[in-house]
Amino acid sequence: MAKVVKSFKERYHNFKKYEIGDEYPRDNKERIAYLADKGFLEIEANQESDQSIEDPKTRQRKKKDVDNDADPDA
Repeated sequence: MAKVVKSFKERYHNFKKYEIGDEYPRDNKERIAYLADKGFLEIEANQESDQSIEDPKTRQRKKKDVDNDADPDA
């Protein structure tokens, strides 16, 4: 879980108000990364390394039926 460092109302949790010190659930990694970037959440170091938050824009896609050498095996 991430710790709230600045109070806010979460629009994706039925406008629930999170106060300073509350725990924010880790159900949406992209949302946690966004809120942490905006200064609302603080991600604990031990949990951050265990469950790294991956940027979907930098993730490489794998093509179907293609090995690492990019030569289709048919």
